[in-house]
Formats: sequence, structure tokens, C-alpha cells
Amino acid sequence: MNIKKILFVLENNYFPRDMRVYNECMTLANSNKYKCYVIAPRQRKTKEKFIDIVDGKVKCFRYPSFDANNIGGLFFEYIIAAFFYALLIPFVVLLYRINIIHVANPPDFILLICAWTKLFGVKLIFDQHDLSIESFIIKVNSGKFSLLLSNMLSLLEKLSYQLANIVIATNRSIEKYEKNRCHGVKTCVVRNSNQLQFKDLSDIPKKESTFLRLGYFGILGKESGGENLVYLCDKLHKKSIDFKMIIIGDGPGMGNLKELVHKSNLVDKFFFNGFVDFSSAMSIIVNFDFGILPWINCKKHHMHTATKVMDYMCCGVPVCSLNLKEQLISAGNIGIFSDNFDEMVEEILKIYADKREYEKLRQHTLKYFNKNRAWEIENEKLKKCYRLLD
Repeated sequence: MNIKKILFVLENNYFPRDMRVYNECMTLANSNKYKCYVIAPRQRKTKEKFIDIVDGKVKCFRYPSFDANNIGGLFFEYIIAAFFYALLIPFVVLLYRINIIHVANPPDFILLICAWTKLFGVKLIFDQHDLSIESFIIKVNSGKFSLLLSNMLSLLEKLSYQLANIVIATNRSIEKYEKNRCHGVKTCVVRNSNQLQFKDLSDIPKKESTFLRLGYFGILGKESGGENLVYLCDKLHKKSIDFKMIIIGDGPGMGNLKELVHKSNLVDKFFFNGFVDFSSAMSIIVNFDFGILPWINCKKHHMHTATKVMDYMCCGVPVCSLNLKEQLISAGNIGIFSDNFDEMVEEILKIYADKREYEKLRQHTLKYFNKNRAWEIENEKLKKCYRLLD
């Protein structure tokens, strides 16, 4: 059998921490048709190895990373990444005779660094995890310099579409956006998801608690809506509700979140777990009563699918979000979806007070995920996408 070799290139998360890339790698590696390699930043806090074999199947090359907490830092982070890509990509491609390079964005310049490999017959996949232009608009105020940068991002995005043999979208909204931006681009949809964790609510350890447990899981960026977590908790606190907000993860926005928590006198209500491995994260998430998505209402958040929605649902944890198009679609309109965070608080309290309705919501959440959104469904779409390269 002619086994094809795939190089995954990842910048904005760690491996195997990034569950989308991890699931894609393992799906393909376990098919016995592909051998997978990964280039990704190194997580310093957990002292990851620079060269590692993950799950006995995927060889991972890691480079020293820098976590940005502002625009200037982000440029420095990307310069470091570009430098190591320029060294590592030729090394891995030529040494292991790579057939396919699968690039995850952001940033959108990675595919350009790989463009020379097409001369050697390497095929390129652009896996658009995020809309870089829309993310930039959220982070940066308008102005001439901002306009110049957004135009540059637009160009990089379009070049990535044109260079790629196939462009993968995480949902139909992003696929439509891709086709409008670059006519003739070959696309397929592979949703963000998680592997099936529990077949039924009876498989989930019983929750023993006398207080309401809200939770947040994921990297917390400055634009992730951490201030909305504080706002929501302040509302609950003023209603004299006994609750805890459990945070799993880290990121450049964590310092600002902790500062807001302190200023709001909510220190005893927030519990910060920090960066933990995925299995440990799942064991914490199952104890959430509700999983919070604190994103604001904006164009990008209507188009992008939050991976944490899947992480909550796979544990039978009801999702709480503003009325954002792709979150509603991803969750099958099952959960608490409101126009603002004041309404979200009221709905949480209303449903939580009725234990029968709450358990019914948990059941519907888990059942919908297992039947419609589990990675075991999405991985078949990924395999089909790769067959298009043959």
C-alpha cells in the first residue's frame, strides 16, 4: 500500500492540545493510508518535548513559542513562528518526503511559506479555523494603519485560497464566505467537534453540589469576552445566588480577567484551574451545570463555531450563549440562547430551579451531540475531503 505522508502546521495552539488538529491527525493516522507529522509551538509551562511521538503514531516537532498580549507582541510571535517554519518545513518535507501539507490558520501567511513545495508535487490544504480579518477588526480600532493591516490580511487570505488544492471550512457560513472571496476554490466542510465521551447521562458521574456551577473552557484572548463572565457573575452575586465560576485554560486575556474579578469583589466566586491536559479538562467540565460562551454579538461570532460549545455538549452540559447564528446551528438550538447577558442570567436561574426541565435539557444536549455533532461523524467528512486530492 502506498502510504501518503502529511505534515500538519499549527501556530495558534499547541499539539495535542488543539483538539481539532489532534482529531484530524489521529483519524488519518489510524486509517493506515497516511503517516502524520506536526509542526507546532511548544508549551513552556508543561515543558513539552521539542521532538515527540504523540500516541505512538504522530511525530511532532515543536519550536520555542512566544505568547502575545498585544498587537506588537502578536507581530513578534508571528516573526518567531515564520523563522522556525522557514527552517523546519523544508527539513521535514525533504527528509520525510511529505506528500500533503495541511495548514491551520491563523495566521494566514503559513501557506505562502509552503508554496515552494508545490514544485515537488506537494499538495496544500488550507484549514480555515478562524477568520483572521474579522478577528483583527475586533481587536484593533479603526485608522489608516489598521486599514493597511486589514488589507494585507485580506490579501494573505486570498493568496492562501489560491495556493491551496482544497480549502476546509468549519461550517457552512465560512464555506460560503470562502466561495464568495475566491470563485472556483474547491471547498469542503469539517466541523469543529469532539469525540464521543458518554453514550447516556447515566454514564456521567452524578453531580453532588448545593450551589450553581458555571464554567468556561478554552484559551482566553483579549477578545474572548472575559468581561462578560464577570458581568454575568456580578448579576448572580447581587441576587444572592450561591454559585461558582470555574475557569479552565489560560491566555493573554487571563490577567485582565483576574483584575476585573478582583475589582468586582468576586474573588471567592471564581476558581481558576489554569492550563490542564484535555482528559483532566473533561473531568472538570462534566461537573459544570452550564457552559458559558461569553462572546459578544458581532459578524465574526455569527460565522465562527466555538469549539467549546462541542466540549460542553459532549459532557451533557447545556450551552449558554447570545443568539449567534453558528452557535445556534452547532447546538441544534438546544441550550440557553439570549439577546443579552441579563436575559441569560434569568434563563439560567429559571431552568436550574426546575430540576426536571434541567435534566431534560441535559439529556437533549448529550443526545443531539452524539447523534449529530460527534467527531465520529465529522471524521468521515475529513476522509472524503482527502480523497478529493487523489
